[in-house]
Amino acid sequence: MTLEDSVHAFRLRVLQRAQELGNVSAACRELGISRTVFYRWKGRHERYGRDGLHPRRRAARRGRPPALEQHDEHAILAMALAWPTWGPQRISDQLAREGRRIAPSTVYRALRRLGLGTRRKRLAVLESHSAQDAGLLTERTRRKLQQARRRKRHVEAKEPGELVCLDSFYIGKLKGVGKVWQLTACDAACSYAAARIVPAATAKETARFLREVLVPLYEEAGWPLQRVLTDRGCEELGIQHTRTKPGHPWTNGFVERLQGTILHEHWRVAFRRRYFTNREQLDRSLAGFLRFYNDERTHRGYRTRGRTPSEIFWGAVGRSHSREV
Repeated sequence: MTLEDSVHAFRLRVLQRAQELGNVSAACRELGISRTVFYRWKGRHERYGRDGLHPRRRAARRGRPPALEQHDEHAILAMALAWPTWGPQRISDQLAREGRRIAPSTVYRALRRLGLGTRRKRLAVLESHSAQDAGLLTERTRRKLQQARRRKRHVEAKEPGELVCLDSFYIGKLKGVGKVWQLTACDAACSYAAARIVPAATAKETARFLREVLVPLYEEAGWPLQRVLTDRGCEELGIQHTRTKPGHPWTNGFVERLQGTILHEHWRVAFRRRYFTNREQLDRSLAGFLRFYNDERTHRGYRTRGRTPSEIFWGAVGRSHSREV
């Protein structure tokens, strides 16, 4: 008789003994088990019959994880503190771009071992080293970003300039600065990003952003700017204008997702690192992140397929033309 058969026979005997005595407690005391275990076995017997009392097969425990070199652990730590809102997959992708092949699961184990296993813990470390407090994003902004949903592809472009998604984003009301908005453009074909800090999200500011930033940018890159998806401000520039549906942020999902990335990876970190006193400082900070986003940051989307937006937009690998806007 195998061990499994022996266990199965014992469980059947427990149920039979309880029936003979007519007292579950007495049977459990006699055979040395708890009432909880008895009723668990009884439930399985009623549900599956005699076969339900066979012991469950357990999978073998995982082996010991491979040792991580100290310099790799230091690289993970540096990346996690530099970009505290990034998860293990993003950190793994970025380290691979620098020549370090470390699996996301290994990155996660290392972060847990270092006490940085969650985004909140990493941000807390950054916050504790911040010398000054700064303005916080409002609940309205957070709710707006949470409304964005991953939807079926309803807009698509084959080459840069064919469709540019444009939207405004309320950053918040900062002490000494006032209300701050961000105008953001995302190319639907390659994810190339452009943005500018403005005092108000009006049609006038949107038209100015198109005229001073987007039109020259696409002319320099050699792509005709054909169509813009937004809700205001481009009729006088001779560009085909498609309006978004009011109250439906997913209609303009590309740029909504980009704005979430900028908030998540840049502003939540930047506001914990420094105190901004004017919009020009915010604009320079945003421009620096956009250079990184377009030229260096890893991308996994179906549009870029591992390439950076600049590689597609400027048409040559390694050629960086990101401009401050």
